[in-house]
Amino acid sequence: MSQIPSYFSEYLGIPAVSWKHDIKPGDAVAVKKTMAEYPELKGSQTIDFALVHKRDKDAGLWKVLRQKVLDRHDQIDIWLNSRANKLIQEPSTGVVRGVRVFRDGKQLNVHAKNGVVMAMGGFENNPELVQTYLHSERLTPLGTLYNRGDGVKMSQAIGAKMWHMTNYESHGILPGITFKEADNERGRQIEQWPALKNGSILVTADDGTRYFAEDAPHRHGHIQTHGSWLIPMKNQHPYLVFDQTQYDEFNAELKQHGRLPYPKFMDKLIFAESLAELADKMGVPQKNLERTVERFNQFKRNGEDYEFGRNTDSMRCFDEGPYYAIAAANDVLNTQGGPERNENAQILDTENQPIPHLFGAGELGGIVANCYQGGGNLAECLIFGKLAGEHAAAKKDDADEVITNGKTGVNDILDAENATKVDLSDDQYLGRSNSGLGGAITVRVTYEDHRIENVEVVQHHESEDVGLVAIDKVPKEIVAANSTDVDAVSGASASSRAIKEAVNDALKKATPQTTR
Repeated sequence: MSQIPSYFSEYLGIPAVSWKHDIKPGDAVAVKKTMAEYPELKGSQTIDFALVHKRDKDAGLWKVLRQKVLDRHDQIDIWLNSRANKLIQEPSTGVVRGVRVFRDGKQLNVHAKNGVVMAMGGFENNPELVQTYLHSERLTPLGTLYNRGDGVKMSQAIGAKMWHMTNYESHGILPGITFKEADNERGRQIEQWPALKNGSILVTADDGTRYFAEDAPHRHGHIQTHGSWLIPMKNQHPYLVFDQTQYDEFNAELKQHGRLPYPKFMDKLIFAESLAELADKMGVPQKNLERTVERFNQFKRNGEDYEFGRNTDSMRCFDEGPYYAIAAANDVLNTQGGPERNENAQILDTENQPIPHLFGAGELGGIVANCYQGGGNLAECLIFGKLAGEHAAAKKDDADEVITNGKTGVNDILDAENATKVDLSDDQYLGRSNSGLGGAITVRVTYEDHRIENVEVVQHHESEDVGLVAIDKVPKEIVAANSTDVDAVSGASASSRAIKEAVNDALKKATPQTTR
C-alpha cells in the first residue's frame, strides 16, 4: 500500500500525483488539511492519496485501467452480461477447476488451467444476505445494482471461511441515509446540501423520534457514538420532517438554481396541516412526532440539544405549519464481507488452509474489518488484483492441460467501442470525448448556417441518475445558446464537460463554417 506511486509508474505507465504533496491552491482539487479519515489514530500523518492527475471524481483511474485492457484486447476475453453462479471443484483434491457462467440464455462451464480469481464485489443487492449479515430489511445501494452476493454463495458452497460480514460503508449528506427509491433503483449520493441539516428540519426513526444529530460529521456513514464510530441504527422508514419556513427555503433554492440536488424532492413530499395529520401519513405515533418537534424547539430555545448534541446554531424552531416530510432510507455504498484471503490472495477454508487454485480480490472478502479509510477499497483492488492475478496465472504442478488456447476471441467492451456506426446526413457531424465517467461519449451535431440546430448523444456510459440529467439537459442548453459555453449540471460536471468536448470535436469538422 505504501508503494502505490511505484505501482502507478511500473504497471500503469503514469506518474502518481500525491494529494498530500503535489496539490496546491488553485488546482482543480481542494487542498486537504489531512488525508486521514481518522486523524486521531496513531500514524495518521503518513496517509496520502495517489491520483492519476490533478483532478478527482472524473473516473481518471478507471479510464487508465480500461484502456490498458483494451490495449491487450487480442489477449483478453471480456464477457459482459455473463453471470457466474458456481465454482467447479474437483471432489477428490479440492482443486477449483473452473466456473459455471450463465450467458445468452445458456449455462457454460469455463475451464481454468491454473487458477480462478473471484473479484465479484459485495452483496448489497441481495436482500437475504443484507438481512442476515447487516440486520436490515433493505439498504438502498449507492453504487452498482449488480453486487448480488454471488461470490459469497459460491465460496460458501465449497467451504470457504467468511470474514468481515457485518462491515459496510455508507455515504451521503446525512449519516447513513439517502432518499427512498423504488426497489432495484440506486440511491442518490449527495455530497453537499446544507438545507438538509440547517433550520427547522430533523430526521425521525420508525417511531417518529430523532435518533442522531442531523449535523453530525460522518466518515463513510459512521458518526461518533459514545467514543466509537458507528453507522447510526438502521430504521425501515426514516423521514426528513420540516415546516413551512423550511419549505419556502427549498422552494427559493429551486427557483434560484432551476433544480435541487435531489431533483424529485418536491414531487415526493408529504403535506399536512398539523403534526398529528403528518404522523398519520408517515405511519408513526402522533404523540411521538409532536413531542419530538416540541423537544427540538425547546433545545433551540435553551441553546443546547440535550438529546444528541446538535449545534443549536444549525437549528430553528418549527413554525405553526403546515408541515412536510419526505421518505428516507438507509443506504450502503459497498460491503466488505466475503471469503477470507491470505497475503498471497489465496482464499482460505474453515481450517485456514488455501483452497487450491482459488484466489480473491477487491471488496469480496475485503480486508477492512471496522472503520474504513477513504481510498482503501481502490488500493485493495489494485494490490490484491495484482497478487491474485500473478498467483492464479503461475504454472501449477497439478494444472489441467487445456486442449484449446483458452481464448474465445470475445471482447464485449471492444465490440461496443466498434459498434458506434452512426448515419450522418448533410450538415451533421460526429464528435467524441473520453472525459465521461463510464467511457466514451459520442454526439451527432446538426450544424447549418453558423447555427447548432441539434445535438444528439448517440453513445454514452454515464450513471443512471445525475449523469442522465446531463445527457438530457446539456445538449438542449447548447442548442439554445448556440454555443458550448453553458453551465455544467450540478453533480455531473464530468458528464457535462464530456458532452461539451464531444460537441466541440464535432464542430471542428464543420469547417469552413465559423464555429465556436
